[in-house]
Amino acid sequence: MNVKKIILYCFIFLLIMNVGCSKNELHNAKADLNTKERSQIFYFGEGKEWFGTVTISKVKTSYFESLYIQHIIERSTTGKEQQASKNVGKIEYVLNLGNHNSTRSSYPQALQGIGSFHVATEINAETFDLKPSDEITLEIKWADKKETIQLKKQE
Repeated sequence: MNVKKIILYCFIFLLIMNVGCSKNELHNAKADLNTKERSQIFYFGEGKEWFGTVTISKVKTSYFESLYIQHIIERSTTGKEQQASKNVGKIEYVLNLGNHNSTRSSYPQALQGIGSFHVATEINAETFDLKPSDEITLEIKWADKKETIQLKKQE
C-alpha cells in the first residue's frame, strides 16, 4: 500500500507541476502580447480648420514617428471654400510630445495633394526611452493664423 500512495503522490505532484508551468507559459504569452500591442501608439485630434494624426511604431531597434496634418474643407462644396483651402499657403508646426520632447518644422512647409502635410522620423530605440503621454499637442501656424489641437492617444 505504501508504494501505491507514493505513486499517487508522485502523480499528483507531477500534475500540479504541469499545470503550474502551463500557467507560467500563459502569463509569458500574455506579456509578449501586451508588449506587441504597445509597439504602436496612435494619436488623433481635430480642430476647427485642421486635424492631425501621430503614429509611433517600434520596429526592431527603431522608433518610427509619423505626423500627418490635414486641412479640413467641406468636400461637397465648390468654389470659394475649396479655393480658400488651396490658398492656405505654407504652414509651420510644433508637435509637443510631453516630457520636454517636441518636434517642429525647420521652415514653412507647403501642403501637398488634398491640402495635407506628412513627415516621418526614425529614432534609435536603444538610446531613447519612450514614455508616451495620453495627450499631445499640435500647433499649426499659417497665413497669420494659429490653431492648437489636442491629440489623444487612441486605445
